[in-house]
Amino acid sequence: MAQIFHFGPYTFASAGGMPPGAEHSWTFGPWPWYANAVTVTAHPLALAGANRSMSVTSVKVRANANGERFVDCTVRNIGPDAANYAVWLGGIQP
Repeated sequence: MAQIFHFGPYTFASAGGMPPGAEHSWTFGPWPWYANAVTVTAHPLALAGANRSMSVTSVKVRANANGERFVDCTVRNIGPDAANYAVWLGGIQP
């Protein structure tokens, strides 16, 4: 039977937040994720007086020659205001 897994939150926080249009790269691993379905989501922290939206613009999986596997992703602020955010990684393992 399949099992669900998740990791997070991994957070980005700074005094000014991440400005609109800015991107951050994240790497998760090494973990044994071969043949697992993996997803990454970015959640902006909701604060009064601002509208925030985040997008995970790419998710890539790579394997090193030594067998280690990694998930790489890019998070982009697509909202009109600066944002701090949290990243969650989850998936289904057969």
